[in-house]
Amino acid sequence: MPQPQDPSPAPHNQRSRLIGFAGETTGIIAVPHYIGNKAYLNANGPNGAPGLYTASFVLARPNSRNSPENQIMFADALRGDSHLAIAKPAIKIDIDPDQVLLSFKSDSASFLFRGFPNENGYLAKLTSDPFFAANRVSAGTTARTAMYSLLSHLSAQLDVPLIVELVEVVEVTTQSRGILFTAPFPATPMAVRGTGEMKDPEFEHTMALYREALNSNTEIYRFLCFYKILEISRKQRERLGRKHKGAMNPHREGEQIPLRNRSEMERWMKALYHVNRDWDEGVLNQVFIPEVSGKKLNNIFDNQLRPIRDKIAHGILDSGELLLLDRMEDRQLVAKWLPFLRCAARRVMKNDFEGYLDFIAEDGTLCGD
Repeated sequence: MPQPQDPSPAPHNQRSRLIGFAGETTGIIAVPHYIGNKAYLNANGPNGAPGLYTASFVLARPNSRNSPENQIMFADALRGDSHLAIAKPAIKIDIDPDQVLLSFKSDSASFLFRGFPNENGYLAKLTSDPFFAANRVSAGTTARTAMYSLLSHLSAQLDVPLIVELVEVVEVTTQSRGILFTAPFPATPMAVRGTGEMKDPEFEHTMALYREALNSNTEIYRFLCFYKILEISRKQRERLGRKHKGAMNPHREGEQIPLRNRSEMERWMKALYHVNRDWDEGVLNQVFIPEVSGKKLNNIFDNQLRPIRDKIAHGILDSGELLLLDRMEDRQLVAKWLPFLRCAARRVMKNDFEGYLDFIAEDGTLCGD
């Protein structure tokens, strides 16, 4: 007779396997394998071939999810939800539609999306009619740009949030399915010092920025929060440098980013996170993007991060070159940098502020009292 499963969480000393970098967009692709006279469909693998694709978008209300945090599901298994009423019983109308149609046209793309209500009558999912794309990446990029533009128009006019929780792209010919979602955070034991005083306003400000970033589901805002932490560090060091002009610059651990060496990359990460995390190749690739390999953090800040920040600021605050928030090429540029930028923020906080992560040694082991 089968024994009941223990519902209690895994022991705290067990390493947590991560599905992508926690809190950031990640993806999974399920590709059928064909045999016999359909074996030719395997030729292009997960990248897909030129042909027809569909894209589905599952919506969620703020502060709610469509599935348990650590369960990964495809779009057809998710309920979806929003504040936008389109059918009974959410609204009282003579007809009872089972879908709404949304059309998008631009100079380079044309889409027809079908919006479906959940059982309460609220817009829950939107799925495109089949459209042509060169491959899976192109299909996802063009469909997301179209959908985000449509949702922005609806949100701005109706004053309701419209949040995409999951995106699914299906290659019609092979039925391979790829989903994009936010990687969940692992359960983490309480492991910080139990004593200490908050006397440094800059330290308090950086920690508040860090929490604001983690609590946000918007890539642009998270980027600005983490960038501001690096900027605060830069200004603090300049101020202290002027005050102690004759002193030697202190050695700051970890601000030379390692080259593409797995053991060095893992060591760099372990100094910044609790030891129960298990960094696989996929997560390391998200953090150690080619643009940062072997470079100093100051160089990355000046030559890579500042131009992106300026483009965001111009788009929000000033005239000039705009970062178009609904265009996927721009959003993907910001999202690409977020895993590294978050780690870089932790790195400078650890170097600048006494008491932050001082229980983690540079090799990732616990230390201190």
